[in-house]
Amino acid sequence: MILWLVDEDRQDGEPLLSALVATSNRQMHPRFPVIAGHLGLSCGTNTTQRQTAWSYEVLKVHQHWRHRRR
Repeated sequence: MILWLVDEDRQDGEPLLSALVATSNRQMHPRFPVIAGHLGLSCGTNTTQRQTAWSYEVLKVHQHWRHRRR
């Protein structure tokens, strides 16, 4: 629930901050596809597609925040 709330108010085009929550071995959190789906992001149907969607979302978060003004 908290992870969904983190991204609920994001602006159009902003990446999902919840993608940064990972497992202890730096892998996709198992709830990420569900959270992303509730927020309108399709992650695909198989493990490879979900992993790719998560990796891309993590990259977008890093790029988005790197270029913001302080």
